[in-house]
Amino acid sequence: MMNRDKLACLSLVALAAVATTATAGTAASAATTASAGTTASAGTTASATAGPAASDSAAPELQEIVVTGSLIKRVNAETTEAITVIKTDALKDQGITSVEQVLNTVTSANASVNISSSVGTFSGGGSYANLRGLGNGRTLVLLDGERLASNAFNGLGVDVSGIPISALDTVEVLREGASSLYGSDAIAGVINFKTKQNYQGGEVQVNFDHPEQAGGGSGAADFIFGHGDLANDGYNFMVTGNYSRQDELRATQRAFSAQGFDPAQGITATNSPGSFPGNVQDSNGNLYQAGYPACAGNPLLTRYFGDCSYRFSAATDDIPESHVFSGLAQFTKTLPANNQLKVQYFWTQSSVNAYSGPEFYDFQISPSNPFLPAASQLICNRGPTNCNNLPPNLSGFNNVPLLPNGQPNPAFGTASPIRAIWTDPNNSRFGGNVNTAQRVVVTFSGSNGGWDYAADVNYSKNTNDDRNTGGVPNEAVLAPGGVLSNLINPFGAQPAAGQALINSAYINGVYETGEDQLYSVDAHASHPLGDAFDSGIPASFAFGATASGERFTNATTPYNDLVDAATGLTDSAISASRQVQAAYVELDAPITKALDLDISDRQDRYSDFGTTNNAKLAVRYQPIDILTLRGTASTGFRAPTLFQEFQPQQLSASSGGTIGQGNPFCSQGHNNTEFTPAVCASQGIGLFGGNKNLTPETSQNFDLGFVIQPIQDLGITMDYYKVLLKNNITSGGVPATAIYGNPTLFASSIHTNSSGTLTPTIAEAADCIPFPQPTCGYVDVQNQNTGRITTDGIDLSVQYSQHTAIGTFTEDLEGTAVLQFLQQQYTGGPTLNLLGNVQIQNVNPAFRWEHYLTVNWTSPDKIWGGGLVDRFYSGYVDQFPDLNGNLRNVGSYQLVDGYVSMKPISQLTVLFGIKNLFNQSPPFTNATPTNFTAGYNSLVADPVLRNFYLNLKYTF
Repeated sequence: MMNRDKLACLSLVALAAVATTATAGTAASAATTASAGTTASAGTTASATAGPAASDSAAPELQEIVVTGSLIKRVNAETTEAITVIKTDALKDQGITSVEQVLNTVTSANASVNISSSVGTFSGGGSYANLRGLGNGRTLVLLDGERLASNAFNGLGVDVSGIPISALDTVEVLREGASSLYGSDAIAGVINFKTKQNYQGGEVQVNFDHPEQAGGGSGAADFIFGHGDLANDGYNFMVTGNYSRQDELRATQRAFSAQGFDPAQGITATNSPGSFPGNVQDSNGNLYQAGYPACAGNPLLTRYFGDCSYRFSAATDDIPESHVFSGLAQFTKTLPANNQLKVQYFWTQSSVNAYSGPEFYDFQISPSNPFLPAASQLICNRGPTNCNNLPPNLSGFNNVPLLPNGQPNPAFGTASPIRAIWTDPNNSRFGGNVNTAQRVVVTFSGSNGGWDYAADVNYSKNTNDDRNTGGVPNEAVLAPGGVLSNLINPFGAQPAAGQALINSAYINGVYETGEDQLYSVDAHASHPLGDAFDSGIPASFAFGATASGERFTNATTPYNDLVDAATGLTDSAISASRQVQAAYVELDAPITKALDLDISDRQDRYSDFGTTNNAKLAVRYQPIDILTLRGTASTGFRAPTLFQEFQPQQLSASSGGTIGQGNPFCSQGHNNTEFTPAVCASQGIGLFGGNKNLTPETSQNFDLGFVIQPIQDLGITMDYYKVLLKNNITSGGVPATAIYGNPTLFASSIHTNSSGTLTPTIAEAADCIPFPQPTCGYVDVQNQNTGRITTDGIDLSVQYSQHTAIGTFTEDLEGTAVLQFLQQQYTGGPTLNLLGNVQIQNVNPAFRWEHYLTVNWTSPDKIWGGGLVDRFYSGYVDQFPDLNGNLRNVGSYQLVDGYVSMKPISQLTVLFGIKNLFNQSPPFTNATPTNFTAGYNSLVADPVLRNFYLNLKYTF
């Protein structure tokens, strides 16, 4: 149980002492960021000028507002928070039509899961925010300041893909810890999607994307309508709707992903032993290949290993087909005595249908099967070392090629059982999910007697399902009694009767459902305290309280019993809940006109693990009008999600690569009983699932920076941040790649089967379902509290505008340089340096530098416009070495977009643009991917390549 139940004042005093010590002696340990803003430039973002405007004429524009990260209204330029404010209307000029694309413009965010991640995985089919590269569960996502339910299957964060961009006015990105006001999940920061308020009129917008090459096209349409003015009519009603579609992009449709196999560069994963023509495993456990070297009927073969291996990474989607519908309705009514009531309803539904390559099978085969080749027609394949006394032909990741031709092996064990293992080249395996989210919020707010106050009731729900939509069979039809039907040929062209039987076995349906419900009641108020320090600016005090609850359910369906060989799910039905109560305070104390202190503290009580207290000290100092210095020190926490605690056990591929990648027992001459050449060349099985004994993650955050406005229309911000994250909750526990890389240290995580070895994924259905069986060998990667992360870096923001006779030019640069990113994956393990390195599966490197640069022009009459966008990611060291054992360097990645716009009439805007003007292909990488594709980084790169788009917007 975690119990840090301390008096708030003691927590604040201790935090202040930490901040003071860090500032005085170790500035490098007291990182702070300092950019904020409320108005965007003509480009994409705004980092606020911290002092008075450069001219008196701009002063009246300053007004008291509440920004993300504070409860207190203040002049917008006086905030102590490090905030990037994104104007969504400006982004639409760049062809950006979804929230996922909006977040790609934030250089302090690194994608960890996106729509491509849903191929071959159980990601929940959405997109998630990930500030500082700390993981999507450590960034708090809000819609108009209130929480949304987490994705029921991802379980770590809010799926942002369905938030309707048409309803948004701004996106405020708080780039520093904020648990002192918001509680759990705000370790890396907060992203607050803020909708338009008091909107009147209407707008309809359509967008068409057409790639130069086939596949990957997309389109979107949205509308917004608002009626009523709060000041004059006493009410406002707004409704929006969005629809977007993404067409499928196959790996084979792009040269950089079409192969999915390059041993010289370190990509060797295949469906081994699920080749085609199929393999035969004799009664002694030896593997034999049929049909080599012709490998007839295999459209995606490689003979590199001396067999007919199937390159599964080429037989998948780079981007799956998806559809998203969303809408938001909002009614606001003014009430007597300066009060207001607002009711908001949000709904979205997304569907994903992903191609994950053909199905592969492992069945016992009868010696009387008419298609079973004679022993003389089989060659020794990647079996144990006693296979005809041949030397090991596979050296793990060192990739010494196998013998160029297989050897005939007369020592075929003909006793039962004999197994056929193959990939079906005629199969198209499709699967996906339907993900529905909704939320209703009722807010009462007002201002009276010097008090600003608000109270709201929030209910949010996410429901999701995993489903098969094609190519997944009821294996009992193919192999009655566990023995393959004599009608089916695993070793060559399928006869009509065999194909008819296979087709009759395909069944579609939902195999798992999940739901996450969140409800809360929150109230807070603020009040000025007077000029306590004779600074000429009143101090302010705010306090609030919240009570919330959450309920999580997950269950398999009867359909799963028919396809559990493919899903890896054992029947389960789980229900869990928790309650949370919290109280929080904030004090803003202007010491002088130049010096301001902001102190906040929050105490949370969780029904399942206890209490936690977190505080924050923020300092703002403005020595001269054009310069503001800011700094913060805070503590944070993240509660384990109900999904992480109660996720049902599931068998699945343990990693994207093979068991042999990085395994010392898979190098030539070092194989043993547990890690045979065949095992080393296979993809392993992992047991995933929840852990009821998880404890919260904790953090320390430090930020330091400045904002300077040396001349009018020029603002420069530079911010230093540092985050220390402890007690990490790792989804998957100790990573499988770490277990395979040091099987001696992690012997307790390796569960061998009755043969003393590990089971390849190809044999999961036969040897592991239902779980557990003694014939199943797997690694235990269930959720655990493991390790820590230390990261620091610098954010740079520059905005500049020039007003000329030929129009207005604006330039906006947002960049992030990571100085350090160290991660310890498990307690006592090595500290990995991820700065410019890929050392962990499914985790981006910490890019040494990335930026998002926009240059825009608007004509004097506002009729014409145009712009360029430059996105850049620095290069890094690849995850695995090349054929010669040398570390690879992945080149930098840069994309340039351009657009022109015109207004033929005042109500219509026509926008034409080209994304990836220079048709830049992603740099090659051998890192194990989040999905089945290989050869490029699907979390960063745009696989569509050059893409033309047309956007039409009509206002009324």
